[in-house]
Amino acid sequence: MDCPKAKRTEVMVTCPSDDALVEILSRLRAKPLFRFKCVSKAWRDLITERLRCREFPQTLEPEGFFIGEMDVNYGDFVGLLGRPVPLVDPSFSFLTKNLPKSEKIVLLGSCNGLVLFGHRRVSDIFETDSLGYIVCNPATEQWVAVPSSFSTKREDGGDESNANDGPVGGAYYLQTYLIFDPAVSPHFQLVQFWLFDGLGDLAEVHTFSSVTGEWRRREGVEGQAWSQWGSDCALWVTSEACPFKGMLHVSIIRDFQARMEMHRMIVAVDGEGKPFRTMHWPDNRGSIVFVGQSQGHLHCVSEHSDFERKMTEFSIWVLEGYDEEKWVLRDTVSIYKLLQSVSEHFYPRCDVIAIHPDRGLVFFNVKWVWKLISYDMDTKEVRALCTLRQYYSWYITPYVPYFAESAALAKNY
Repeated sequence: MDCPKAKRTEVMVTCPSDDALVEILSRLRAKPLFRFKCVSKAWRDLITERLRCREFPQTLEPEGFFIGEMDVNYGDFVGLLGRPVPLVDPSFSFLTKNLPKSEKIVLLGSCNGLVLFGHRRVSDIFETDSLGYIVCNPATEQWVAVPSSFSTKREDGGDESNANDGPVGGAYYLQTYLIFDPAVSPHFQLVQFWLFDGLGDLAEVHTFSSVTGEWRRREGVEGQAWSQWGSDCALWVTSEACPFKGMLHVSIIRDFQARMEMHRMIVAVDGEGKPFRTMHWPDNRGSIVFVGQSQGHLHCVSEHSDFERKMTEFSIWVLEGYDEEKWVLRDTVSIYKLLQSVSEHFYPRCDVIAIHPDRGLVFFNVKWVWKLISYDMDTKEVRALCTLRQYYSWYITPYVPYFAESAALAKNY
């Protein structure tokens, strides 16, 4: 006896509109976001296009700050957007689970979504990068190990493998910066300054390219590339630096010790360690304490002090004409205004840590009271963002997610 055929019932599924879908997907972490590209061709194209247009979390809005201490903690995260769950794994477990217990990573900086760590042995407390470096993308969890620059071959055929890193007991102190601009190239570069005995006096410049996978050495003030300032001075490299227009813009002091003179300047260094441009900084603008980029322009924050060398105010300058070297004073803010809402003490140390890439916000770390604050140059509003743990004093770097996968982070050097 034949059974009657069951009628097939078709269920109509209503898909959310593109705007609603974007709103939903924008709340996801990077890994599930990329998994949803497999749902359908339409979803794949939508996610790819909106990422390209920076409409998902990959925007110019900083997700927050990674914070690290040399020997206490390799990284922590302070969110700024009020998300209940960060878009990325702030514990960097995708890195640490692959490291032997005898090895450690130390936060050094970030650039356009990539994060730079020093890679060292646990016992090497004062050498943040004795084993080299790790460059990673927290959004895609891609990473690559970069060897130490100590094995850089000298141009004269010698070897730098005996060079010693670190501020204690070593010949050099290293300052290493990451350059990455996905709008220009999927590859990254490292620019590294070798400083004599941690005093800031430039000895050599080393660079690494993810294209070649090799370190190159360029001599400091004695070498041809840096000799344009003469041999009668020392070049003091400060820690204030910013990747901009594909080059590292770093604050340098030209010190004429014999004449008791110091000239401040900002030097644009290309990915091969060669000075490309020099911008002189008059003394009446104050001492440079921060270099960053916002809204497509290079910004510089300078510090002014009274006769007792106590900070009194910050000046915020914007380079409106790069080729003409036209610096314009955008704002001035007193230390009292910054601190009156967060501290009963008038003179705790206040350090500039970041400038918003797309808005007039400057972020400060108020030392000794452990506050992270922001100052809005447009509204003049000061906001206390959060209280930091007291041992956080080593490094704070802003993080803007970048969700594209990179071939440069998929190979070992």
